[in-house]
Amino acid sequence: MTVGTSRDWRREFGIGVRKSPSFFANRDELSEATGTHAHVLRRAFDLLDLDGVLCADNAPLVYFKQVQEIERVDIIHLHRRFWNHGGAPILVLIAPTEIQIFSGSSRPVPQMDANGRLASLVETIDRTSTALREFLPSVESGEFFRRHARSFNPEQRVDHDLLDNLQATREKLAAASARALSPQALDALLCRLVFTCYLFDRGVIGANYLSTAGVNGASHLRDVLAVQPRSNAKDRLYKLFAKLGEDFNGDLFSDNLQEEARLITATHIDLLDAFFKATDVSGGQESFWPYDFGVIPVETISAIYERFLKDADKQTGAFYTPRFLAEAVLDTALIDTESLLGLRCLDPACGSGIFLVGLFNRMAEEWKQANPDSRNDKRARELMKLLRSSLFGVDINQTACRITAFSLYL
Repeated sequence: MTVGTSRDWRREFGIGVRKSPSFFANRDELSEATGTHAHVLRRAFDLLDLDGVLCADNAPLVYFKQVQEIERVDIIHLHRRFWNHGGAPILVLIAPTEIQIFSGSSRPVPQMDANGRLASLVETIDRTSTALREFLPSVESGEFFRRHARSFNPEQRVDHDLLDNLQATREKLAAASARALSPQALDALLCRLVFTCYLFDRGVIGANYLSTAGVNGASHLRDVLAVQPRSNAKDRLYKLFAKLGEDFNGDLFSDNLQEEARLITATHIDLLDAFFKATDVSGGQESFWPYDFGVIPVETISAIYERFLKDADKQTGAFYTPRFLAEAVLDTALIDTESLLGLRCLDPACGSGIFLVGLFNRMAEEWKQANPDSRNDKRARELMKLLRSSLFGVDINQTACRITAFSLYL
């Protein structure tokens, strides 16, 4: 018996004739979808080579992918990309004889356990079992998540995990600061490093860019931080920051970098080098580096702002909005808006810029759908023009929007 065809697996799961916005069978079906999660789903189809996405309330719920066989190495790599993408909470792999269900809230590991299982594997279902028909109703009702609560720990989601590690690194950096390195300077330094890593991992900058900044013999931020002696690493790092400040003109690169560099010591560079080598900040043991900044959504930039700046003096009126709430507000505000192109949008108290980043994601998706054959150079030029002419805010996080323009849509 031949199994594994697109028609077979949909019928087995009870998906049947579901259509968008409940179910998307391929990337092309997203052509008319320009709402909240269209860019997330396009990215998922491209990154994971999916065969379908089930949505609930316009948000991705389950990713489906057919495989000829479940190979250990392939699954480890696939789960790491799935986890970093941070879209749907569930990934379903459809093999000829069985179904394997993986959690997006389980930190990637470099190898299987002693029983040959991946820690993120929630459940295995035989394709002939009646349990297959019961799977989606249990997911949509929430019963599946309650039954497997240990596999869906929100603290192990990519955004939580990354932010927790950054916070631990920040505490170590603060403890190592014999001189007056302010909390604001530490926050800006870590955010700047994360944004820089985004640019490297997404291929926006690389060895040639480092050469133009006067940093030779390196191709990534990790190479810069690993340089010995540490005084040379610091010198190269701040040359890179200065170059990025010229080219991206973002708020994180507008600080007094010379004054900050004067306060950074070899111990600080050691700690930053250790973080980017996946060394456990508390115990000092090197481990598996789970993060792929080429996959992690750019909205995580705003989450970093929220974590590091949320304890700022509330007398200044600084409050930060979670991504899901910002997207819900945008959905409501734009419900009767046929097109975002040509609109001018103001957020007079934008803080981390999460509303404007969300708006730009939607505008860029709409522009791409209207210009499917545009070349990369034209796309970058037009999207930057769109950014400058359409989005306005007080203290806007320009860096987040620029990285969105240069990386997500190139």
